[in-house]
Amino acid sequence: MSYPGIEALMQRQAWDEAIMECKAALQLQPTSALLNGYLGMCYFRKAEYALAVEPFRKASILDPKFWQAGAKLAQCYDRLKRYEEAYEVAKDWLKVKPNDHTLQGLVDALKHQVRGNKIEGWERTAHLAHRIQFAQQED
Repeated sequence: MSYPGIEALMQRQAWDEAIMECKAALQLQPTSALLNGYLGMCYFRKAEYALAVEPFRKASILDPKFWQAGAKLAQCYDRLKRYEEAYEVAKDWLKVKPNDHTLQGLVDALKHQVRGNKIEGWERTAHLAHRIQFAQQED
């Protein structure tokens, strides 16, 4: 099913009007993954990432193949600095769409961010792929 009125508003970047239309349509079709995805996208485009999380989460649950909603959900978590959640979501959706460059990039970038959050002190700023070696430890 398509929603030409909502899609036209989104193309014109009339985000507030599109949000109102999405919410009205969701009253009639609360299980529409596409409508939830559109609502999430409107919030995302307004940089209201916290508000976009729930519609993207619902969309990705309602349609287990809606990898675009999953990718946007991961991006929302990333922009909210919820790196562990972003990493897990991106990893899960990468299994559904293994060739998606957005998901691959998120997973690659976030794996270092997640590890970095779990290390205290000066090590947090060191790139974890490099081996740190002190003079008295040389091979």
